[in-house]
Amino acid sequence: MFNNRLPVSYYKELAALSEKHKVYIVQHVENKKIFLKKILTVYNLNVYEQLFRQPARNVPRIHAMYESDGMLTIIEEYISGDTLEEIVNICGKIPEAEAVSYCMKLCDILHELHSRKPPIIHRDIKPSNIMLTEDERIVLIDFNAARQCTNMSGRDTRLIGTEGYAAPEQFGFGNSTSRSDIYAIGRLLEDITGLSSDQYTKISPKTKRVIAKCLEINPKDRFHDVQHLKSALKKICNYSSARSTYC
Repeated sequence: MFNNRLPVSYYKELAALSEKHKVYIVQHVENKKIFLKKILTVYNLNVYEQLFRQPARNVPRIHAMYESDGMLTIIEEYISGDTLEEIVNICGKIPEAEAVSYCMKLCDILHELHSRKPPIIHRDIKPSNIMLTEDERIVLIDFNAARQCTNMSGRDTRLIGTEGYAAPEQFGFGNSTSRSDIYAIGRLLEDITGLSSDQYTKISPKTKRVIAKCLEINPKDRFHDVQHLKSALKKICNYSSARSTYC
């Protein structure tokens, strides 16, 4: 189905966001709307096909795809905002209440992905893959490392993910599951609050305990799913009153 180049030919390149990673700003030649074009060499076609047919909330919508010669070209929704990595680099570590609020919103996104049949496991959750929009939405981007969880036994045969965030099982010690994403949320919360670098000032014992449970080596010792993790986060921070600010 995705061997027809015509759908992606309707988008004209305007500028390169990253020549190295082959990411471009494009414009639809008819309606003039702006999108992103990505050319991928590492990807799981089944994941992108599922996201194409069944868009997920707070995940960039895919509008067209074309696969040829081991490369996948996708046209996806353009998201205006800053990544958590950019925010930390500009403003410093994120206050605990805000960081917990972001992770709760991330849990909602992952709950939808993990609840699908088959489930989608992102496997590369990190500050540069999470965007904060102007209306304070959290958007999860870059599904290059994602896979569908169709086999609960065995081991991952290929390491995909980011060192420091990828769960131990992604290094061939087991099979990636939804709890692999929970591990990465623990690393994320540890990183953006400065807990991992001793730059934090006030991190509650409850937050430290949540992070520690996320980072258990044995997946069975982590939170059962992202809904349980969100419940634990709710006890730390009042989601409705947490306000996000830049600097």
